[in-house]
Amino acid sequence: MTSSSDVVVVGAGVVGAAIAFYLAKSGAKVTLVDRDAPGGRTSRVSFGWINALGKRPEHYHRLSRLGVDAYTQLEEDLGPGSGIGHGGGLHWPSPDDAGRSEMASLVRDLEEFNYPYSLLTSQEAAELEPNVRVDGVDDGILYAPIERWADGDLLAGALAKQAVEYGASLASPVSVRELVTDGSRVTGVATSDGFLSAGTVVVAAGTASVGLLAPLGYQLPLGRVVGILGVVSAPVGTVSRVLYPGKYHLRPTNDGRVAIGCRDMDDLVDEDTDTSSPPSWMNQLLDMARRDCPALGGGQIEELRVGARPMPADGLPIVGPVPGVQGAYVAAMHSGVSLAAIVGQTLAGEIISGGVSPVLERYRPDRFSGSADTSV
Repeated sequence: MTSSSDVVVVGAGVVGAAIAFYLAKSGAKVTLVDRDAPGGRTSRVSFGWINALGKRPEHYHRLSRLGVDAYTQLEEDLGPGSGIGHGGGLHWPSPDDAGRSEMASLVRDLEEFNYPYSLLTSQEAAELEPNVRVDGVDDGILYAPIERWADGDLLAGALAKQAVEYGASLASPVSVRELVTDGSRVTGVATSDGFLSAGTVVVAAGTASVGLLAPLGYQLPLGRVVGILGVVSAPVGTVSRVLYPGKYHLRPTNDGRVAIGCRDMDDLVDEDTDTSSPPSWMNQLLDMARRDCPALGGGQIEELRVGARPMPADGLPIVGPVPGVQGAYVAAMHSGVSLAAIVGQTLAGEIISGGVSPVLERYRPDRFSGSADTSV
């Protein structure tokens, strides 16, 4: 196979699929390439909380808020089957001094940033989530109504499908072997299916982006953190929104189940963890959720999903032109689902217009070389 596009996007997770979607919507000739089905790897493991809660520094909160807002139009563009859910988020602290201090700090930030929220009583929270027990929370339950959630694999699939309807090509499953250059300019990608010619290549391949960009002389400062997502059987309507009781987080899924994550338990896995039979600590996580949501009493862990998530060296997104390589771009970040809409829309606009958006000015790849302002 040899073909030509204006842009090749490497990686059909949520971020890459969003970039391809917005490029195709703008009329660019795009090819989206992935070794798996869209959303089949990291996006499938993501908790998929679309929010700006607790994001720091302030400019990152502002970007994340733009990301939340951008989903309003994106959901309309994608229509039914987008994988996007609603309902906002409920957050209450762990019942100790550290939890209360964390909540107080969070509320101060939200006030400063003018983020929509309210503090609910237990009774008010129960009206939103009748199956959830929040008795004994004296300092208020934070409700952020603008927040959403998404099943990352469904969202990536919907973005890729709509991109194709706008004229993009989807090459999947196809592996990208290397980016090809002529001098300092990218000319396309070599794949397991042949050469794809393009004047612009966007690398949005998660943790695999490091290896793809290294031969070009660019060391992408990106680490990897392994995370979990447990999927639990539950009566339909058990929960309706994101819940974050401090120690763990849960939300509904589009197929009527419940997804559970826990940062502490992310540390208990690696990419070789056997997911065919969930370990005992997953039952401990489910027990925690059952205490707050007794309707999960009969629920069973049906899936344990484990995957490597990209983590930039400074925790902030890395988006924009690859230093020293004309026509090459990178998009790498940890909060991929939260930021996919705003990053996809903005980066696609830059590629189409040749301009530079202030929205992404603090997240350029060259900030690590000292040539960009990294102040916060």
